[in-house]
Amino acid sequence: MTEQVYIGLLRGINVGGKVLKMADLKEAIAGLGFGDVKTYLQSGNLVFRAPKTGDDRMAARISAAIAEHSKLDVHVLIRTAGGWDEVIKSNPFPKAVELPKTLHALILDRQPEEVRIEDLQSKAFGREEWKIIGGTLYLHTPDGMGKSELGNSIERRLKVPMTGRNWNTVLALRELAAGF
Repeated sequence: MTEQVYIGLLRGINVGGKVLKMADLKEAIAGLGFGDVKTYLQSGNLVFRAPKTGDDRMAARISAAIAEHSKLDVHVLIRTAGGWDEVIKSNPFPKAVELPKTLHALILDRQPEEVRIEDLQSKAFGREEWKIIGGTLYLHTPDGMGKSELGNSIERRLKVPMTGRNWNTVLALRELAAGF
């Protein structure tokens, strides 16, 4: 079976008391037979090599392995390395790259309902901008994520599980994946 490189994003890890050590994460993932497991930072970012399979199936396997290994219920989102390159290429806010902590890629579990997107589009959020392309919501928060009204409410408004990474992390994960 052909292998490929995947990027895994764990939602809500090491915030709000949901602690998972990266060594434990690596051990749980390696137990699935995946190779070259690498983590980035302490917030649930990993890159690994595994047989080609559907992203949803891969995410479910990783989530189950984490639950078995650490008793934590963790939502996992997966992209192939090629899919991650598309996330980077599709950025609709190229000027925001100059201040990478103001640009965020929120990886969506699924496409939001159109009525929810339209509702969000009808709201004003100051200087903040957002756009959904493919399975990613790009969010530009010129005043920072900490002050972002949209960033703190977008998941609740769209009713879709998601996890976000700032542009520095997005690029670092690409570099980590390129090393395979």
